[in-house]
Amino acid sequence: MQQFQWLPEFETGIEVVDAQHMRIFEYLLAVDRAIRLEETDSIQHVVHSLIDYSISHNAFEETLMEQADYPILAAHAKVHEAFRNRALSYEKRIEQGEDCIKVAKEVRSDIGLWLTNHIQRDDKDYVPYVRKSMEGGFVSRMMKRFFA
Repeated sequence: MQQFQWLPEFETGIEVVDAQHMRIFEYLLAVDRAIRLEETDSIQHVVHSLIDYSISHNAFEETLMEQADYPILAAHAKVHEAFRNRALSYEKRIEQGEDCIKVAKEVRSDIGLWLTNHIQRDDKDYVPYVRKSMEGGFVSRMMKRFFA
């Protein structure tokens, strides 16, 4: 069973984004634990939490990119939308009574691989734009207000 864990190579240098990415990795570890223990209720809960948090994180990233006038936001948002649709299909399968351990293994693998690839490829591209925007701009004020 492949485990996904936070590594320094995933850092974007944007503290709040890195913290959110770390949280997604924590959810992946929680999915691993629930699968090992074969706790159906726990699996359903943690898979839902992982999916919900990941979708919310992607929306947050899009807000940062929009504020930074990131030139390929539309393309990045399409990648997020495809992820959202795929992730929600896992929840639907569990709700329809499919073997939740089997689905959770797919979720862990799919979301884990997607996340690691997405951070290293797609997210790293927007970092310079967002960092520049955060330097004294709207995003910086927003971050201080909500995360101070």
